[in-house]
Amino acid sequence: MKAEGPGEAAKRVAYFVEHLTVARGLSPHTVAAYGADVAQFFALSKAPVAASGQDVQRWLAALHKLGLGAKTQARRLSALRHFFALALAEGWVTEDPTAEVSSPKLPKTLPKALSEPDVRRLLSAAVGATPSEARLRLMLVLLYASGIRVSELVGLTLADVQDGEGVWLRVLGKGSKVRDVPLGPVAAGCLQDFLATARPRLPGATSRWLLAGTKGRPLTRQRVFQLIQGAGRRVGLEVAPHHLRHSFATHLVDHAADLRSVQLLLGHASLNTTQIYTQVAAERLRAVVDAHHPLLHAQGPKARKA
Repeated sequence: MKAEGPGEAAKRVAYFVEHLTVARGLSPHTVAAYGADVAQFFALSKAPVAASGQDVQRWLAALHKLGLGAKTQARRLSALRHFFALALAEGWVTEDPTAEVSSPKLPKTLPKALSEPDVRRLLSAAVGATPSEARLRLMLVLLYASGIRVSELVGLTLADVQDGEGVWLRVLGKGSKVRDVPLGPVAAGCLQDFLATARPRLPGATSRWLLAGTKGRPLTRQRVFQLIQGAGRRVGLEVAPHHLRHSFATHLVDHAADLRSVQLLLGHASLNTTQIYTQVAAERLRAVVDAHHPLLHAQGPKARKA
């Protein structure tokens, strides 16, 4: 391998950025973030392109000293792994220095679920007579009433609304797996009212998509996120579509639904994934005890004098 000049790393990083853009077709935001992370590795570590595992370990230690959390460190290490995968393929290096480095241990985070009163507040932000307000309310109601993902919501067509013994949604989930999700009477009524009165007055009324945009194509996930975020802010809540999915599952578990049923409704491949909601429920119970039980506040009732 040829000896490296002082600008060799910069040239390789520039090639890496071009590769991500042209060959991988990643978004400009992702490309910029990966490029900056790898460039920062070489600038901070002063390592050559043929870096060692010790160079990577020292870099991670430096990131820790800078106060960067485990999640940020893991993201930057992921960018570096992508870089050295390309470096191996291109023959710039003979070994991948990240192969012997473990990712920083990430803290376990529980899904964020809204309280039941907060869900009611959120739904109150989407009450109005216009077709667009009716569509927003339907989005909120379907996400909370069925637990479907936002990608599954925007992928629903009119044919996916099954009306037999009650109303069901035929949902195309991850891995192209189809599941049927029942709707309760409130959600079913909201959907039927939307189809009968609001949807015919919206752009894209002749589209096959349930939630069509102005040109008849389905609304994007980003647009649904913006609409739901806006509804939340009107009532003082920071909300994203996946919070409603988590709320659906958490509230079912809170009300003693069995995990196997919740798993099927969510479309989880493994019951282990669904079990996290039992921990969410336990955390909520703990918070109730911590906030309200008298033995945890001051001295409790004073003992009577003899």
